[in-house]
Amino acid sequence: MAAFTIPEVERATEGRLLFSVSPGLNFSQVDTDTRTIEAGSLFVALKGENFDGHNFIRQAVEKGAAGVIVSEEREEYAQIPAAVFLVRDTRRAYQNLARFHRRRFAIPVIAVTGSVGKTSTRNMISTVLSQKFRVLQTEKNFNNEIGLPRTLLQLTSEYEACVVEMGMRGLGQIAELSAIAEPTIGVVTNVGKSHIELLGSQENIAKAKCELVQSLNENGIAVLNQDDPFVAAMADACKGKVVGYGIESNAPIRADRVVCNEKGIRFTCRCFDQMFEAHVAGIGEHNVYNSLAAVAVGRIVGLSEYQMQKGLAEYKGTAMRQELLRMGPYTFINDAYNANPASMTEAVRSLALLTKGRKLLVLGGMLELGDWTQQEHEKIGREIAEEGMDILITLGEPAGYIAAAARQSGMKNVYTVTTHEEAAQRLQSVIKPGDTVLVKGSRGFKMEKILPYFERK
Repeated sequence: MAAFTIPEVERATEGRLLFSVSPGLNFSQVDTDTRTIEAGSLFVALKGENFDGHNFIRQAVEKGAAGVIVSEEREEYAQIPAAVFLVRDTRRAYQNLARFHRRRFAIPVIAVTGSVGKTSTRNMISTVLSQKFRVLQTEKNFNNEIGLPRTLLQLTSEYEACVVEMGMRGLGQIAELSAIAEPTIGVVTNVGKSHIELLGSQENIAKAKCELVQSLNENGIAVLNQDDPFVAAMADACKGKVVGYGIESNAPIRADRVVCNEKGIRFTCRCFDQMFEAHVAGIGEHNVYNSLAAVAVGRIVGLSEYQMQKGLAEYKGTAMRQELLRMGPYTFINDAYNANPASMTEAVRSLALLTKGRKLLVLGGMLELGDWTQQEHEKIGREIAEEGMDILITLGEPAGYIAAAARQSGMKNVYTVTTHEEAAQRLQSVIKPGDTVLVKGSRGFKMEKILPYFERK
């Protein structure tokens, strides 16, 4: 964990020491949550819309914190047995501590962003790199202004590479995260329409994602999906080198002879002057792109052909992200973590690629689309009908637009429900042995709740 002395805290945060019980204090780690504090920790009193860490200072010290970082002076601080640092903004101080700590390590720091596939690409890169390095990666979905520093502060001398995920909800946020992590390699997967309600257009989404590329210095390397025109155009913004990957384009790292079925994905990977057969235990063309991004990073940091091949084969996927679940004679694709137009289309196409049995879909709606809500849902409905899916069940609004468009496009077996229980009951009434069921929707719809109902049958 990240250790700091009093002078280092002052230097990193540009803060001022108000009180101290001992000038020789060393803080063993940095915490923002009193539930995880250990003896010797430095507690940062973050503020949010519904919480204020300043109200938990005494509790933090009672649990063992040796120092606290605050942005307001209170008389009570003079009475606590801990060092007290005053800063202008505790969140900024937390981020600055993370950047200070990150600079202690001359290792590859790989940042991943994109509208779709950030987490799976980050996981795949980490799995491939772990064939040669001890890798620290972002946990869960800790990809924002608080989660990213938390990851970086876990760096120790044992780690030889770090892979972080960068999310965003507006312009300037990825630039802020990049300034903290100072990545040596930046990976951009694609530019879709997630967060279009906030940013207004795909062009603005591309501008936000490009902040990662712009943050790289002359020694940095941008790994870009060359098949996505928005991402390919980011090459012009890179001060360092660019490595492209793709399936359709003539990228230096590309996939040929792609075969996707219920057993996984196989393809021939061409990596500059190398060529090898690759297998990934996942479904969907998007996992080919994720694999190519991982190969690109692996090549950059010096992995052998065998190490990259072995790393791809060992990738296990991520829970609720196109997770294959076999329940008796049925197969479920649990892709319920989230949904946006690009990932929904990809999920439908992935289901269509499977070669055996009927194909069923249980779908919730897609959120954060604003004025695009109706047309994007209707587009998915038409795609489902065009792909020849067998049965569609939609839950609530705005997924009703998916159902209506599918019916209008000629699909016969379309059902609409309003609760998870109704969805499960309808599914139980129509499913047959050998069927494959896609379960997907935005996080707010919690489509995974359908599975326990089904398991109890």
